[in-house]
Amino acid sequence: MGKNETTMAGAAIASTLNHMSMIGDIGKEILLEFNINRINLKKEYSFKVRGAIQSAARNRFGKEALYFYGLTMMDDYKEIIKLDPVTKDAQIIFLKKNNEKLNSKTIGIARKKRDEYIKTTTDKIDLLTKASIFTPEKNIVGCSMKVVSLDVVEIILTNAVLIENEYFNRGLLVSYLGILNKNWGIDYKFIKSKSKQNKTGWCKFVWLITFIRNRSNKTIEKIENELREHAKQKFIQNVLKDSNLQKKRSELLTSQLSKFIPPQIHKAMIRGDFNTDIATKRKKLTVFFSDIKNFTLTSESLQPEDLTIYLNEYFSEMTKIALEHGATIDKYIGDAVMLFFGDPNSNGEREDARACVEMALKMQEKMVILRNGWKNRGFAEPFQIRIGINTGYCNVGNFGSEQRLTYTIIGGEVNVAARLESAGHADGILMSYETYAHAQDIIDVEEKEAVKMKGINREIKIFSVLGRKKKGLLKHHHKEEIKNNKIKEIEKFKKTIFKMDEEIQKIKEFFNKL
Repeated sequence: MGKNETTMAGAAIASTLNHMSMIGDIGKEILLEFNINRINLKKEYSFKVRGAIQSAARNRFGKEALYFYGLTMMDDYKEIIKLDPVTKDAQIIFLKKNNEKLNSKTIGIARKKRDEYIKTTTDKIDLLTKASIFTPEKNIVGCSMKVVSLDVVEIILTNAVLIENEYFNRGLLVSYLGILNKNWGIDYKFIKSKSKQNKTGWCKFVWLITFIRNRSNKTIEKIENELREHAKQKFIQNVLKDSNLQKKRSELLTSQLSKFIPPQIHKAMIRGDFNTDIATKRKKLTVFFSDIKNFTLTSESLQPEDLTIYLNEYFSEMTKIALEHGATIDKYIGDAVMLFFGDPNSNGEREDARACVEMALKMQEKMVILRNGWKNRGFAEPFQIRIGINTGYCNVGNFGSEQRLTYTIIGGEVNVAARLESAGHADGILMSYETYAHAQDIIDVEEKEAVKMKGINREIKIFSVLGRKKKGLLKHHHKEEIKNNKIKEIEKFKKTIFKMDEEIQKIKEFFNKL
């Protein structure tokens, strides 16, 4: 806070925050920008604090918001007056003494008392302003009035409201002069040419207020309630518009965010179930790596525009297949893709592994279709991918710092999958025994020579996928198995019959001897 700037009492800012709390934490958010955690009522603060709060409200909810805040700003003060009869209030005293003349049918009397009431009101505003706003220059802030003609009054208010937030001060004036609506129609015109924003923070506001005789049969309370209700409805309409706008922005942000993080994590974040602490757990996962064979050489033979089109098409199709099978997309590394199964959602170790293998088969099948299409479009040597899969215990969770986190997996088993992928051949799938054991009934494989890998205690048994098990072959094997089982049953039955014949023959021989 500079020495040569306007300051405000903490109580004035606290009052603003209290009124703005009805629509959320805008005020608190602004305080944090000024490194203020809590307002000290006995302390002074820069005019910029309240200015920023009011501007934020205006930017989001329009000038109607500022008008409504100004209109209701003195409600707390009015309640104090009602509860404490000892408290002296110039307006209340004036009304008790002059109410009859203020409502006189004789326009001259009513006009005189009206102007006297306005003078009483501006004097009150003057005292309150000087008690809560402090400027480097002396005798600057305050409020005054001047009668311009019979039914036109000029009011000047100098306080610490920014000139673009004039509607706040206007609402304040309307709340003070609202009682005059019983006998007068009132028009408030802001004279910007006479108003002035000072560099140190205070601002001079000038209004011409025109009165038109318009006596009403309604009570003052009803007139004030209608005035407030009208202002409130306009304010609410703007809040609803902002809510819809924020919802659309949120949906857009959510849609954009979903493209940068795994769908499972995205959904958990939307539900509020995802923990952003730096924490990991050890879990058995099935890890998948793929990349494009000879990508560097292939990319050099393509124009950048064509390369972008083919790559985007490739990644889109592979991602679609991955999501259909429930994979968690870890990251894209150049032309490589890293996925895993088993976290944050899992169907069990066996089903996770089988889903990964099925996904890999679908990807290679899709690549055949893509390559045919690319060749027809002039891509002479279209992409071929190689895939590595491994199942084992990994550390999974949030890695990084308080400023930035990455949800990923690390560990030796991750490296095994990466090594299998790099050792594979184009259009091929290499997997470890730990994965093959769960999927051996759905694929035909060729066992490769086992290898030792750095950081892995066991020898890695490697299996190259030849393709899916042929359904017809499976059916044939099934028929052969049924046939063999039936033959065995028939042979068993024959033996039983033979034994029964032997027993019957023995019985016949026994009776023949009798």
